[in-house]
Amino acid sequence: MNKILAITPSVSVWTDGDSILFDRKFYDGMLVYKSEWPGTISCIMNKSSGPLPSFGIVRKIISEIPFHLTILNKNEKINYEHIKNASIVLASGDCFNKFHVSRLCKINKIKCVYTIEYIPETRYQIIDFEVKNPIIKFRKYIYIWNGERKRISAFKEADGIQASGTAAYNEYHHLNNCILYFDTRVDGGAMISHDQLEDRLAKLTKNRQLRLGFSGRLIRMKGADHLIKLAGLLKRRNIDFKMTIFGTGDLEAKMMDEINDLKLNSQVSMPGAVDFYNELLPEIKEHIDLYVLLHRQSDPSCTYLETTSCGIPIVGYENKAFSGLLQRADVGWGKQIDDLTGIADAIEFLSKNKELIKEKSRNCITFSLAHDFKSTFQNRILHLRQLVE
Repeated sequence: MNKILAITPSVSVWTDGDSILFDRKFYDGMLVYKSEWPGTISCIMNKSSGPLPSFGIVRKIISEIPFHLTILNKNEKINYEHIKNASIVLASGDCFNKFHVSRLCKINKIKCVYTIEYIPETRYQIIDFEVKNPIIKFRKYIYIWNGERKRISAFKEADGIQASGTAAYNEYHHLNNCILYFDTRVDGGAMISHDQLEDRLAKLTKNRQLRLGFSGRLIRMKGADHLIKLAGLLKRRNIDFKMTIFGTGDLEAKMMDEINDLKLNSQVSMPGAVDFYNELLPEIKEHIDLYVLLHRQSDPSCTYLETTSCGIPIVGYENKAFSGLLQRADVGWGKQIDDLTGIADAIEFLSKNKELIKEKSRNCITFSLAHDFKSTFQNRILHLRQLVE
């Protein structure tokens, strides 16, 4: 019997003439679904009206796409016609326009599983960072609160939940048949090799300098506003370090000004946004000893797993996502959110006790091998198969 898996994700798709343009991480995931699912794959996506990213895009014409694709208008909602032949629907629980999908499936005897990444706290944090007008902020709070009630009802009516990261798992696992997974773009073959890691760790012992790294959007929610301040603290403590900050964002120009003001040009570099597979991964595998992730929000950033897959332990703020990760894997050191002095203390201690970095670098690989890109998708697909078989 041909089992049809219908997937309706949170990410959108772009069109350009005869071409369809996908987010690369999403498209790679769809290829795993295609290879592992015992039947047909159908994908229902909304069209994006936003600008294309500068890289990380897969361009295909319809005949090249190895799954059935339905493209909806930007705000168009899924209806029965879109899923009527499906055996099971995998829907994004982060999207406010998909809460009706579990009811639609239940009425029509179709299995339904939701994916979820954000918890309410994260949604409120985003509003706090982005909205200044108190009236607009209050209205958005109410919208989030109402949406959360609908989300919980939808999750209870579904057949299962797949939670990305520990924060989402802890928030929703009691509602239904729920599994935990960690978001990553790195497959086993792209991880740092044993020889690469041991070579870097040998240099860590020989070199006095500690090489720090960050990658991601340069915004307050990701703690980018604290990175240069941290570098200033480390310089005042006479710690020999180099910090490389990959990424772009709202704070980029301000951070560059801070580097100049604090005379940190020899310690801090900002290469901007670089291609993930061809530039970022090779660079951090060879030239970074320790990652600094000062994320304030509790979203399940793929940066955590992608960093550990390179054998790089993390010093970071203990938001619910990172603290939950540390409870399951000994891959870093956490401090309270906004405790920048505590982060500086940790880095200073590690600069004098590099064996601890080496120990946790090896722990990173053990954990990441169990949660690489392909293994993660295989576990998620097994969860779906068990519901229909």
